[in-house]
Amino acid sequence: MKRFATGLLASLAVATSLVLAQEQAKPTTADQQKNPPDVSITGCLTQGSAPTVFILDNARMNPRDQNEKAKSYLLVAATEDLGFASHLNHQVSVTGIAEVKTPPMPPAGQKPTEKDLPKLTAKSLTQVADTCTPASR
Repeated sequence: MKRFATGLLASLAVATSLVLAQEQAKPTTADQQKNPPDVSITGCLTQGSAPTVFILDNARMNPRDQNEKAKSYLLVAATEDLGFASHLNHQVSVTGIAEVKTPPMPPAGQKPTEKDLPKLTAKSLTQVADTCTPASR
């Protein structure tokens, strides 16, 4: 009887350890917030309020999906050499980490202020077209 009880306790201990190990291996919401996945977003690169401020305007994750609501992002370079200025008023695809933030509703006919826009920390930039399409401007 002692052997049975000892074996049962050992089995329970091993099973509990396995369950705990699996739970720890799952990414939690906190882990995902610390290390969000990279996304690719396509839009029109425009000048912000200063020479070093850039906006990705009318941006979509799927540029072919006209049902996707276009957004604007404040671009922040993850590295110094992305050359935003050389792509002004071009259609570009930016890969990086997008902040999940909904800007407050501006007064009718106005756009949200730059400080209210979600940030897109750009790791790479690829030009898609020499000009912004009329629907993307």
